[in-house]
Amino acid sequence: MKNTDPPPREHKAETAITAKLTPELRKFIENVGMYFETFGIPRIGGRILGLLMIAHEPLSAEHIQSILKVSRGSISTNMRMLVGSGLAEKVSPLGNRTSFFIYPESALERRTEIGIQSGVDFKKLSEQGLAALPPDDIARRRFEETLEWSDVLIEGFQKVLVEWNGRHRSQQKSATLTGVPQRVANNLQQKN
Repeated sequence: MKNTDPPPREHKAETAITAKLTPELRKFIENVGMYFETFGIPRIGGRILGLLMIAHEPLSAEHIQSILKVSRGSISTNMRMLVGSGLAEKVSPLGNRTSFFIYPESALERRTEIGIQSGVDFKKLSEQGLAALPPDDIARRRFEETLEWSDVLIEGFQKVLVEWNGRHRSQQKSATLTGVPQRVANNLQQKN
């Protein structure tokens, strides 16, 4: 069973993941939270990510809340951050009002693509700043270096993405137009 497959009908996701949580896995979840906290990201965001990484099935916000013993508001806030960063994906079958979350198989690629886009966006801002300065302003050098740095960053991320995709091309999965892997949609639909 992959982490995108929902639990079998006779098992609740909360029960399956809770039974799996050994002291070592609980420590891993907490360490992921502390790791992210060192970068100014709320610890709960890292804990959610750690939980999603070890889950064999999609988890609802309610399940995550129950397992991690945190508020629903904290789950919601941090899930938006994780989804926006490409480290989590929201999946929901047609006709089901419950949203589930997974650690997507494409998380690493998505993070790299987001890095590329971030570099492109910052480069555009730097170009705007450079264009606004008079030709003899000494601050222009900062912007020129920033533009060069942005190019190096973008090229680096692009090379990483090409290398990674070359190594893992056979493992890439097809997705529906909504971005939900078809097997996730099918399995969640059968659950209901």
